[in-house]
Amino acid sequence: MELLTFLKEQACDGFLPLQASYAAMERFTCKFAEVEEMALKHDILPLRYKRNQKTISTQEQYRLFQSTVLIIGCGGLGGFVAEMLTRIGVGKLILCDGDVFEEHNLNRQNFSSPKTIGRLKAEVLKEKLEEINPALHVKTITAFFDPQKDTHLLQEADVVVDALDNPDLKCLLANLCLKEQKPFVHGAIAGYYSQFSTSSSLDQLYLQKGDGAEKRSGNPSFTVCFAASIQSTEVVKLLLGKPHLHAPLMGNLWEYELISL
Repeated sequence: MELLTFLKEQACDGFLPLQASYAAMERFTCKFAEVEEMALKHDILPLRYKRNQKTISTQEQYRLFQSTVLIIGCGGLGGFVAEMLTRIGVGKLILCDGDVFEEHNLNRQNFSSPKTIGRLKAEVLKEKLEEINPALHVKTITAFFDPQKDTHLLQEADVVVDALDNPDLKCLLANLCLKEQKPFVHGAIAGYYSQFSTSSSLDQLYLQKGDGAEKRSGNPSFTVCFAASIQSTEVVKLLLGKPHLHAPLMGNLWEYELISL
């Protein structure tokens, strides 16, 4: 309990400054995540989450810290969802993607830059996200998701995020999540258009096989960011157990066309 006493002494108006967390790590020879867990568990809010407070309680913040989210696909949608969940305070992310950054990703994919071209997307995200939030633990799977071999990944997660760009694989993932009774959040974009669904089959949505509509309409950055924001919101609502908030999207398809807003 010496760590807790120290954190209470270091807290200012109920908030724990970043430097106090680093000091606790050094003094008690523990990890940053252990410090944050101790603080949240005892109603001390890390200062980094102060602007969450009016929306998310300290108890809910602790629940997010204890949560695990599996993000399948680390490109446009996956990269931004991963950053938003990192900043909001989710404790563990599992990132699954076997792809590397390429030059044509630079217009929209988070953390893609001339310096990261050729590097594995999942590994770049892990490096950058753990810099943003030292309490975060990121597990990377640097291979493409295989529905026949990777079912175990679903069991590790509280919520699964569909950030894939292959319609056939999206449908397989959705059906697998339904079979395993695992909440998941679907998202897709094409040009100004985006669509979302939570925990529903996608078979009727993708009746035609082959490439998705983004191959014809493009992937502008603003649509990616918008769609990732909606997906991140749905993930947080699922993690916090707010059925009255995510019910409208549960089992239904939402469609937005930004050019008409």
